[in-house]
Amino acid sequence: MKKQYTIYLLLFLTFVLLNNCSEESIGQYPVDDTPPLPVSNVVVENIPGGAILDYDLPDEEDLLYVQAEYDLPNGTKGIMKTSVFSNDMTIKGFGRSEKRTVNLISIDRSRNESTPVSVEIEPEDSPIYGILDSLEVQESFGGFKLNWPNSVEEDIVLGVLRKNEETQEYEYIDNFYSSEKLAQKAVRGLDSTRATFGICVRDTYGNNTDTLELSLKPFYEEQIPKDGFVGLRLSSWFKLHSYGGGMDRMWDGVTNVDNNIYYIQNGNEIMPFFTFDMGVKAKLSRFKMWQRVNFLFALHNPQLFEWYGTNDAALAADSETLDWENNPAWIKIMDGESKKPSGLPAGATLTPEDDAYGRAGEEFEFPLDAPAIRYLRFKELRTWSGSSGCCIGELTFWGQIEK
Repeated sequence: MKKQYTIYLLLFLTFVLLNNCSEESIGQYPVDDTPPLPVSNVVVENIPGGAILDYDLPDEEDLLYVQAEYDLPNGTKGIMKTSVFSNDMTIKGFGRSEKRTVNLISIDRSRNESTPVSVEIEPEDSPIYGILDSLEVQESFGGFKLNWPNSVEEDIVLGVLRKNEETQEYEYIDNFYSSEKLAQKAVRGLDSTRATFGICVRDTYGNNTDTLELSLKPFYEEQIPKDGFVGLRLSSWFKLHSYGGGMDRMWDGVTNVDNNIYYIQNGNEIMPFFTFDMGVKAKLSRFKMWQRVNFLFALHNPQLFEWYGTNDAALAADSETLDWENNPAWIKIMDGESKKPSGLPAGATLTPEDDAYGRAGEEFEFPLDAPAIRYLRFKELRTWSGSSGCCIGELTFWGQIEK
């Protein structure tokens, strides 16, 4: 009997608990139905693709936020909210310059809304149009180079298309996502045949430019086969770190694996240099360098460097003679500098764009007048941390091989 009584008691308590929970309200109870006063003294500053609105907040103790409502060019309604701790807001998402109306509404903690205050804005053209107008396109090895300014550092997508000669329809071949103030990109992997390309720019709000049509013929290039690369003896001035491996780690095709790197120890009296034989004589057009992935733009990854070349095998094998740079048989073929897309200094937190750029391998171009060479010597001038070590994950070269 006692056991049965206990069961009934538990069932009763469970019922009471569930009943109370079902009546529990989520969120804040309204405390009144009195709408707040609207904002006042609104001042408009038109900016590219939007406007900055300054206003005076109403004297309301329970004011929660101010909401702006407006129509966007793509037919959707834009909504922006700003808390009571600020008396201004920035609204964006507009394409071409055009007068538009924005309604500002005060909303209190009871979710009461004030009467709207309508203000007229006339945003300047979105940055995407200026980017397309100032875009520079230059034919290059295996493709073409693209340079454009983005002074307000707007998030944009630059799309590259190629016209299908059979269908006469454009097809996307590349997209560049960027907010760089001065972007430098390249389209690669194209045949050396004349073709019609299209370039358009869009923002994150759905605004698009017209398509710029170009007729371009990339220069011929091919990847230098890595199976012919042979590392020459490292100078006794330097020692390899046990965490990495030999020079062949730089051409084994493995990227973004932290310990799969060529790693010269830190603490040297002179900055590191090393030499290798490509196995073929080639006029180099460009190369990509992958850093040590766990320390992108940091530690012993090269920031400033030089490439030298020679066709003299005995000279290339001599790794002990110092001041070798002044030997005219060593031809300096390139000055290089590693740069973050963000432009932030060494030690600063990487942006997502910096990280993606580093993981994709940083690309550098050799001067057009660089001679054809077989033996390459890399000389490090400065690392991202100011150390005297050197870490390189992978190297890939392109150019024209002398047959």
